[in-house]
Amino acid sequence: MNTKTLAILLSDTYKQVHNKMLPPGLTKLVSYWTPRRSMLKNQKEMVFFGLQAFVQEYLIEYFNTWFFKLPESLVASTYISTMNIQLTSKDYDLDPIIKLHRLGYLPLHIRALPEGTLVPMTVPCIEISNTHPDFAWVVQWIECILQVELWKPCCHATIGHMYREMADYWYKITTDDADPAMAASDFGMRGMSCMDEAQRCSAAWLLSFNKTSTIPAIDYIDTYYQADCKNTGLGIGAVSTEHSVMASNFAVDGDEITFVKRLLTELYPNSSFSMVSDTYDYWNMIDNILPACKEEIMNHNGKLLVRPDSGDMVEIAVKTIKKLWNTFGGTVNNKGYKVLDPHIGIIYGDGCSLNHVNEIWNKLRDLGFAANNIVFGVGAFCFSAIVEDDGRMVVVTRDTFGIAMKATYGEVNGKPIMIYKDPKTDTSKLKKSHKGCCVVQRDYYDNDLYCIDGLEGIRQNSELKTVFKDGRIIHRDTFEEIRNRLNGEI
Repeated sequence: MNTKTLAILLSDTYKQVHNKMLPPGLTKLVSYWTPRRSMLKNQKEMVFFGLQAFVQEYLIEYFNTWFFKLPESLVASTYISTMNIQLTSKDYDLDPIIKLHRLGYLPLHIRALPEGTLVPMTVPCIEISNTHPDFAWVVQWIECILQVELWKPCCHATIGHMYREMADYWYKITTDDADPAMAASDFGMRGMSCMDEAQRCSAAWLLSFNKTSTIPAIDYIDTYYQADCKNTGLGIGAVSTEHSVMASNFAVDGDEITFVKRLLTELYPNSSFSMVSDTYDYWNMIDNILPACKEEIMNHNGKLLVRPDSGDMVEIAVKTIKKLWNTFGGTVNNKGYKVLDPHIGIIYGDGCSLNHVNEIWNKLRDLGFAANNIVFGVGAFCFSAIVEDDGRMVVVTRDTFGIAMKATYGEVNGKPIMIYKDPKTDTSKLKKSHKGCCVVQRDYYDNDLYCIDGLEGIRQNSELKTVFKDGRIIHRDTFEEIRNRLNGEI
């Protein structure tokens, strides 16, 4: 985050006045961050991801730099100046802000499920409580900043996992030992709303796949999750042309074959690359130009991936693979499926929705081709909306999994209070919250997570474990540990 907003002002307006609205004598507040209901018909679990980075980046680094380490006079004057734009001076209190500044750390205890956990709906992912009786208000203050930073990485991680499950399925059926983690890459950077979103989205994607075109994701997961991309094979990119490259060379030579041969023999004789191939006449490229370059392709020390970038991707992808097989041949693997010669292949990076990818792999199977004959570049639309089997489109928002943070338990003058909401007008019961403290446990028989609420006081026998307390990270996971957890290897 490049702005220098005072950390305590990273909220909606109303969070700045709730400290005076909460019950007098409130010394304890406990809240839970929970996915309540999936809008997707076939996805009833959400991948939990992003808390560790959020805690380090905001609750520690940002708060230390832009709140606790600032002079008290500057904190006070900045807070007053900003809040007087929004409200009148009698509407808010400065004293709690100054008291927090003098304390020198966020007096919070955050417990959470391990990142990479597949979380069923209605099961809390995060529990937040205060550790100092004067700062119960800080628990719910954190809601805005937590939500804006966390809901989308969870959604993106879930989408990536959905693609990976599909890849696992088709690779298991039709390939020998091909790695499904190489089946698709993140192509979404330019379609994200900002650079922060791009790197978080790609980090979430890399939980399921090894490849991305979003370079900043490498530093992000190395910094916050000790990913060690240099030595673990994560963050793999690719040499690729674009239309400006193809069109400018055509403008000089008046043909496409000259540049194709230059790519193969001069520019990248020992590297694989993808080549956008529909700048003009895609089928001329497949039917005439590539066959005319067969000698160069077969002598090339790498793979040429043709890249269609328009049209009906299912029809074009399947037809292309059939034509490439007829031109360049290949082998039949141990499961009886045809695999193109390793010098040639196809990548599709336009419109690669879950439905389209699944349909392509299904049609290839029916025609006797292995799934690893094609790879996919998943772009921003596919991270922003999910098209279901019946054609219904679900836009990815905080409501995709109904994520909410609600206070459910408190203590006033030493006495417990059970806090909950249950609107009678909410006939769907989406808005109904937990009541009291919660324990998250696993079923003895099927290992599924479930929640027990209605408890007085926080219990230790829970799957929620301490991550952050009083300004310090207590537990860290590496990126590899989170990946293994998500993929069932822990």
